[in-house]
Amino acid sequence: MDFDLTGENSDYMFYSLLYCSVTIVFATAVLTKFLTNEIRFGFRSFLSLVTLFLGEPLCQFLVKGPHGVGTFALACMLVYWILPASRLPAKDKVVLITGCDSGFGFAIAQKLDSIGMKVLAGCLDQCGKGATQLKSSCSERLVVLKLDVTNHRDIENAKSYAQELLGEDGLWGLVNNAGISYFAETEMTSEEIFQKTINVNLFGTIRLTKAFLPLIRKSKGRIINMASFVARIPINGTSAYSVSKSAIVAFSDILRLEMKKWDVHVSIIEPLGFQTNNFNEQVLESRLQEIWDSLDEECQLVYGKRYLEDLYKSYKELLPKIPTDLSPVVQAVSGALLSKNPRERYPCSQGADILTSIYSILPIRLADKISKLVSVIPKNSRPVALEPSSHLVP
Repeated sequence: MDFDLTGENSDYMFYSLLYCSVTIVFATAVLTKFLTNEIRFGFRSFLSLVTLFLGEPLCQFLVKGPHGVGTFALACMLVYWILPASRLPAKDKVVLITGCDSGFGFAIAQKLDSIGMKVLAGCLDQCGKGATQLKSSCSERLVVLKLDVTNHRDIENAKSYAQELLGEDGLWGLVNNAGISYFAETEMTSEEIFQKTINVNLFGTIRLTKAFLPLIRKSKGRIINMASFVARIPINGTSAYSVSKSAIVAFSDILRLEMKKWDVHVSIIEPLGFQTNNFNEQVLESRLQEIWDSLDEECQLVYGKRYLEDLYKSYKELLPKIPTDLSPVVQAVSGALLSKNPRERYPCSQGADILTSIYSILPIRLADKISKLVSVIPKNSRPVALEPSSHLVP
């Protein structure tokens, strides 16, 4: 079959290709803004859809020819121009980050320094390996502060330093990232382990937030709290950690409502499955022994050390599969700090946003089955008292 590619047919195909190119460029640009939360559903996003779906056919069939393509391209440019700017300028904005010795905090500090922000990097050990690497790899703008989030003197010293640095200006951002994790079921987690986890993860976040809120309010800035996927979907063996992170979500939700009158934005970061210092083999071994040593004799007899070891063995086997690329979390924090319209929540894992949304509307029995599916406790592992040969009373 022969096709006539001359005359009107040739012109029609040529202009159709031009319209298609303009449409793809415009749609991609608008979609990027939407996915990065720079625009939300409203008049301007509606105008983008109208331009996309009605502008092309109207220009193609009413204006026609090169004038039609030019009119459509101009309309797309004008609509895109009135959309919100992508980001606020980063230069000279001051941000305090906790837990910068390693992991998320370390990576976030490096990234924010690289885009021109003034970073106050809180480290547990001011002279440690992480702090030293930060100083050598970042600009002179970055300042390492000794900051243990459980130590009131460290917090007051950090606040005094920030006040002296800022003068009459406010602090733009506070990233509450410092945290620890212990993995064990509730009965195998001593009260001391619960207190230690909650003291760092929850009360550390509250202490820093209350200390620096006056400086944040002054700049109408941002507070970013590091929560977790397990705060929304319970997973066996994460009892103390889940409790602390769930409390951070509740604290952040209340704080977000309270801060609206001050034009302060509060965001939650929800990572899932990233390899940080909490997930290296040496730390896991140390935490396992600490948990076992904290148990009373009865609990040790009922559960047995092998049951706890099976849990930690599962985590160790996961290590090679857990991504070491922390950029999704780093980008989320950057967006929460610099987006004109930051999100309330930033799920950081492929499919996490969809899964948590579905989970929240499921019947509890079905939701529990999903939690069981994502559990890391081996299916064939059971406490000693539940073994068929055991004479212990569960």
